[in-house]
Amino acid sequence: MALSRQACVLCARRSAAAVMATRSFATTVPTSRGSRSTLRERDTRGRTIDFGAAPSRTGRKPWNNEKNQRGKGFARGNEYQPRKRGNAAAVAEPQAPRPEDLIKTLDDRIERWALSDRANEFLKAYGFEEGDILETLMPWADRTRRRLKDDRGDMTIKQFLQSQGWDAEALSLAFESGQWSLVFESAILRRFLTFICENPRMENLHSRLRALLQITDISNVAQTHVAARSMNRNFHLHMGPTNSGKTYSALKALSKAKTGVYAGPLRLLAHEVWERINLGTVGGMDGEGRACNLLTGEERRLVAQDAGLMSCTVEMMPLQGFMGGEPWDVVVIDEIQMLGDSERGAAWANAVMGVAAKEIHLCGDETTEKLLHEMIAGFKGDTLTVHKYNRLTPLKIADKSLHSDMKKVQAGDCVVTFSRSNVFALKNQIERQLGTKAAVVYGALPPETRAEQARDFNEGRAQVLVASDAVGMGLNLKINRIIFETLWKWNGKQEVPLSVSSAKQIAGRAGRFGQQRTSAAVDTATTGDAPGDTGGTVTTLHEDDFALLKSLLGRTLPSVKRAVIEPPSEALTALQPLLPAKTSFESLIEHFWALAKLPPRTVLASSTSKTTIAPILEPFRNILTLSELQLLANAPLPARDEKTVRFFSTLSPIFLSPVKLPRHATCKRHLPGTTGQWVARPSSCHSLSALPTVHLIPTA
Repeated sequence: MALSRQACVLCARRSAAAVMATRSFATTVPTSRGSRSTLRERDTRGRTIDFGAAPSRTGRKPWNNEKNQRGKGFARGNEYQPRKRGNAAAVAEPQAPRPEDLIKTLDDRIERWALSDRANEFLKAYGFEEGDILETLMPWADRTRRRLKDDRGDMTIKQFLQSQGWDAEALSLAFESGQWSLVFESAILRRFLTFICENPRMENLHSRLRALLQITDISNVAQTHVAARSMNRNFHLHMGPTNSGKTYSALKALSKAKTGVYAGPLRLLAHEVWERINLGTVGGMDGEGRACNLLTGEERRLVAQDAGLMSCTVEMMPLQGFMGGEPWDVVVIDEIQMLGDSERGAAWANAVMGVAAKEIHLCGDETTEKLLHEMIAGFKGDTLTVHKYNRLTPLKIADKSLHSDMKKVQAGDCVVTFSRSNVFALKNQIERQLGTKAAVVYGALPPETRAEQARDFNEGRAQVLVASDAVGMGLNLKINRIIFETLWKWNGKQEVPLSVSSAKQIAGRAGRFGQQRTSAAVDTATTGDAPGDTGGTVTTLHEDDFALLKSLLGRTLPSVKRAVIEPPSEALTALQPLLPAKTSFESLIEHFWALAKLPPRTVLASSTSKTTIAPILEPFRNILTLSELQLLANAPLPARDEKTVRFFSTLSPIFLSPVKLPRHATCKRHLPGTTGQWVARPSSCHSLSALPTVHLIPTA
């Protein structure tokens, strides 16, 4: 009878929560922009987590095709069409949430989580019966919420939460970031499971729950890097704005080392550093090249078996040292501010924690200084020296925009836009209206094609450059003026203004030091390392973006407060036996992300890319091991490209096959209009725009 009454109370409370949810979530918290928003948050796939929320009234997906993803106004065909812009005046500088709202939000989230279907499903997966959940969950939630309302006395919010057993620092940092949903869920879930482990009436669950909590505790993940922990490493942080010479100094140290690695954020950068070290055009080499190998996800070039130097993308860097044995003499890790990137930041954090090297040079802006001090202080014996740089040439905001007049574009200008289709549409319009050649640069271009386009621009064969935001990542082009076609970018759900960091980084590419454009010039500076002597200018194509540009460039860069990490693959493998046998790969990822206990000042990487690929891999669970599934889930698969997704699905079941893959037949099947042979050099704008899709298709 008592159980039935409790069940009735639970049903009543669920109904009340549903009514509250249909009223647009009466309980709200300030967002980072100072406005009010609902408490609905996104799970690891970007879906709304059900914490008592009402279902969508429209039932429509945020996006389901190219048109919806890009929004109105993007180029159609190859015709540039300015899109409708956001209200620049409404883009206020982010405001930090009030500390007192942290407890209110945590209190509300505990109730919503306890009432949610998600909590019910998770607990059943951990061995709870329905009766166990009814008997323990809501009473625990009520007691925990009452304790949050206790008198704090003279304690601060953090001290009060710490006194009650919460990780106040982690909750505060997550709340300040605005991305707090999963951090709060993990804290609540682990608190409840710990409570159950201390409940003698639930002794049958104790061993399983303790194992769950232990396996998902990765707070000492840095200790798993045995080689790095067994030596004393010397870090050098080269910190400064774009065009300050910080990368130049780091590459000089690398060029003099017996063994070393350059690790960059883009395969384009890795390719260029590789080329320049081999040619001897890095500062201080005086034309005397050295053998340097190349390693990226798409390309491997072995110049010499015993070459002491390597250029690679961060994800591909050999952490164990030269030839997997001796520590590297010098390692250069570029764009260290990527440490906080939700998608790729884990590669930078992993490199900082785990690379076995005597001397490690970190290059980036000033946003990571405090975080790196705290991280490196936790590595016994490691030291950090900070080198600060100032911009070597002035950067000036123009007096006005171009007022949408494409005829005002001049030789040496770089027009920046944020979609591949717009890159080619703008190229066409510039060439048609100005009668001049325009080169293009964007991230998906194969390295050789990008290098050729960059040389055309740097050496004057193309007078104008049209580029995506890839131009901001260290690519050192001879740009006199940056022109933003827009300052709004599609984030997968909506148009949002460019971040302060991105705006400053892209704008800083104007007026590169020592790079006057001459048609006969030899391009010896293609990787963002050389200081220069001429100033640059930045403006916007359209007047309604100009005020926002001045606002963004006038703001202080926000600090990176948390490093992004990923769980070790061994931990995910160890979790699997503790969950039901039919648990999908996607659900396994979601369980770990919900349970994880992390090191201080860290946050788990977004699992969106993994959970997007996971359903594609699920049919092959019986023929692929979990480690192989994790490997495939890390593939940089463009989920919007149907051809590549189909090809990926074809490759997955024959991943272990000893039979050589039929490259030509498979490519022909998934790329209509091609023969599967290597494509010819692009001869038109259309063939160039199609090249990245062909390049993404792996061949045997």
